Amino acid sequence: MNSNIIPELKDVNLNTASIKLSDYILTNMLTKALPISESILREGTYTGCGTKSITFCNASFEHKDAYKLVLAEDEITIHASSDCSLLYGLMTLSELDRLNKGTLTCGIIYDYPDMHYRAISDDISRGQVSTFEHFKTIIRKLARYKYNVYMPYIEDVFKLKCCPDWGKYSDGLTGEEWKALTEYAAKYHISVRPIINLLGHFDKNASIASLQPITIHQEDGSITSVIDPLNPAVKPLVSNILDEVVEAFGPGIIHVGGDEPCAITEVYGKEKGGQLFIEYYTWVHDELAKRDCSMMMYADFFAPPWGDYSVGLERALELPKGINFVFWDYAARASYPYVEKLHEIGLTVTVSPGTWTWNRFACDMKLCWNNTTGLLLAADGQSTHMIMSCWGDGGDCSRELNWPGFLIGANCSWAANTTYTFEQFYDIYHAVFFGLNKEEAASLYNVYHYDSVMGLKDNFIFKQEMFKSALEPITFAEKEKAYLLIDEMTKALELIKSLKTRIQEKTALDALYLSAKRILFTAKKISYLPWAPLQNREEAMSYISHVLELASEVENLRQYHEKVWFDTNRRSDWGYVEMLYLDLRDELQRLARHMAHDKNFRKNLAFHVFKAD
Repeated sequence: MNSNIIPELKDVNLNTASIKLSDYILTNMLTKALPISESILREGTYTGCGTKSITFCNASFEHKDAYKLVLAEDEITIHASSDCSLLYGLMTLSELDRLNKGTLTCGIIYDYPDMHYRAISDDISRGQVSTFEHFKTIIRKLARYKYNVYMPYIEDVFKLKCCPDWGKYSDGLTGEEWKALTEYAAKYHISVRPIINLLGHFDKNASIASLQPITIHQEDGSITSVIDPLNPAVKPLVSNILDEVVEAFGPGIIHVGGDEPCAITEVYGKEKGGQLFIEYYTWVHDELAKRDCSMMMYADFFAPPWGDYSVGLERALELPKGINFVFWDYAARASYPYVEKLHEIGLTVTVSPGTWTWNRFACDMKLCWNNTTGLLLAADGQSTHMIMSCWGDGGDCSRELNWPGFLIGANCSWAANTTYTFEQFYDIYHAVFFGLNKEEAASLYNVYHYDSVMGLKDNFIFKQEMFKSALEPITFAEKEKAYLLIDEMTKALELIKSLKTRIQEKTALDALYLSAKRILFTAKKISYLPWAPLQNREEAMSYISHVLELASEVENLRQYHEKVWFDTNRRSDWGYVEMLYLDLRDELQRLARHMAHDKNFRKNLAFHVFKAD
């Protein structure tokens, strides 16, 4: 039996005797303690038709949420101190079942998490918003990999009764829906705790006329994407928002954002801006305390991974005691000094690596792995909280692409000093999540690491080429290497297509298939469009077939992307993504027409972009 599952098991002692899970049946005692136990096991080979018992007994262990799984020929027993640790033991049994196709090895597994708070943040504000049923699917998957907190990142996707204009152009959830999701998640021992950004990242709401007055304004009168703490309408509004948020999610930790509020120091200066920030969040902290809630916030205003908007580490001490500071840094570094410094001044610190899917076609798995393992190593046991962050920058990448990063976070928060190498984890992820063998997994490597195929140092520049105007010249620095991806993605697409008939996690596989198609299209776009000014009509006409092929492909991509989107998501923000596709398709068709028919070639072709000097 392969004991390498996600999260990594701590203490495994197996012998050579084999058993079949189909020979066992859940006892009434277990199903009464954990009503969802049968549905969990039925995600593998379990049929519920055996004669031997799967049971549990109460136990006391040194570590919180520890369990012991005893696999014997006559009985399988889960020793657990709580319903939550019973769930973890059952999830391990289910994962071993799935990984080993029902044939297990007798022995004893003792296991427990290193991090108390194992969370993912899910950016539903810049891109997709799941259907309610898909939110439930996410919860079940997170429980399978032993997360215990789900943190939807909310800018404008909470339909507020106190402010109907808040997110009125986004297809958000009502308070009643959030409450129902919170209650559903509790069955899987997952706490839903929101990230409500109450200062910065007010981008979409700042485009709504009625909400523009509460933003910070530049000297020239232009609005910013940061709420103005000095505006007298802000605190009454935020107080009402907190009422609705706590009503929906219940008492507990409320993450109030606070990241990247660049305008507050740009407009007011660092001294005054810092004071406004501290006074405002002191007030928010006190408002939460009135509602039996504690406060979590991003730490970058004091410990910035980038930029020049912060006010200094020591100023964090001016905020009330007891705030949980989330230190995020998504780079793969040799060390993360701010983690140690935040601990040194006595703050409670949550570490937060990233899934590396934003502004990309897929998760950069190796970078995500190095970022996560490095940041957990820097925490060195001093932090008991980890949040795996995903972001939707760009708005057009499927959230299903985050699962490699989510499982990296699951493994590393459970086993902070993981013994896996990246290469081992890569194979284990594909075996556990998709059911792929090592060779099949290797064939997908370049879908995640398409940048490496071209030797790129920048993780984002290739993705930017997809929707860049077709009426602009190809200026991509490594354009001569783009053709390398055409063959690689063609092979990957054939593999993924062949897997669709047997694979588990079909929605995630569809998203990966879409990624490979988009990478292939972008490589063709770079390779097929002119790299230099066209000199004559004959040269221009030689490009027409390629341009029309690209126009047809981008329309096919739009249609497939629409299917993938609406398989799991609401309408919110699809209009924006569709706009990108339609604009590019129209530009390609326009370019082909000009190449074929423009009589004033030297003046007008493609609106002077490719004109001769």
